[in-house]
Amino acid sequence: MVLYWKEVCHVVRITQILNLPPETLNRTLLLGGPGIGKTEVTEQYARELARKEGRIFVDLDIVDNETARKLVDNCRDYFVYFRVAAPHIFPEDVSIPKPLTSGDVVDFLTPVRLMILSKCRGLFFIDEMTNVKRADQRVFFYSLVQEGKAGWSWRISPDVIIVLAGNPPSMSADAEPLPAPLLNRLTVLNVEPPTVDEWCTYMDNRYGSAWERAVCEFLREGPSFLFEVPKEPEGLEPYPTPRSWTRLALQLHIIGGNADEDTVAEIIYGNVGRSVGSKFLNFYMSKVPKDFFRKTARALEKVRS
Repeated sequence: MVLYWKEVCHVVRITQILNLPPETLNRTLLLGGPGIGKTEVTEQYARELARKEGRIFVDLDIVDNETARKLVDNCRDYFVYFRVAAPHIFPEDVSIPKPLTSGDVVDFLTPVRLMILSKCRGLFFIDEMTNVKRADQRVFFYSLVQEGKAGWSWRISPDVIIVLAGNPPSMSADAEPLPAPLLNRLTVLNVEPPTVDEWCTYMDNRYGSAWERAVCEFLREGPSFLFEVPKEPEGLEPYPTPRSWTRLALQLHIIGGNADEDTVAEIIYGNVGRSVGSKFLNFYMSKVPKDFFRKTARALEKVRS
């Protein structure tokens, strides 16, 4: 008998990691289904920690090269956040050989963003850890997690929190079990999606009024539709996750009432699949004016405040 991931482990909501102290979150693997918000919540954690510590938050994914070089020289007042996809990082990317002018010897150069992580306070988020295939990559991450160093010359700052994330193999065709030596170096937290109310609050905070609130009202009527385990690890049928509902809510807001029902149906099915999508389509295409959901939400907010 095949047991699903949730049946064989205790889980915590992904949003609960926001309450953990940095010392507890450090060297943690967040193991959960795809699209439940591991990346978003980890970035939110980094932003809130930067605020608590009175530091300026910097996302190294989007920082320009000039600012990056300045951070190498002085990052005392900053909190840096860097997300990488583990399958894209190779040992040879960390230490780049550079011949010295005298003698038959070389030194090693470190990419500027990794150099920043060797000097600054921050959070290093290593995503898709369960998708790593190559043995040399896995050894690289052993060293990084256990010793905070990799290659010939790069050592991560002790002030940097390391968080990893991955999917159970039952939920992703690309995911594989992790070797025991790596697991022994980590705290493994099995995480599940946020509640519907948490997801709706996230949408309000991030997108304001630029999303279709009918999605929120539908999910409040049927919370189990927020996330469903994919029936097969591989296939062409979409399935509902917080990420796919987010994408759908944004797309429906953009098209507004300018698309015919067939097009709307395909957009819905193309994001959350036909099983759940047909239920949402009936709800969405009902005779209730779409503005009703927005007005209702504003009225509820006034009552709660």
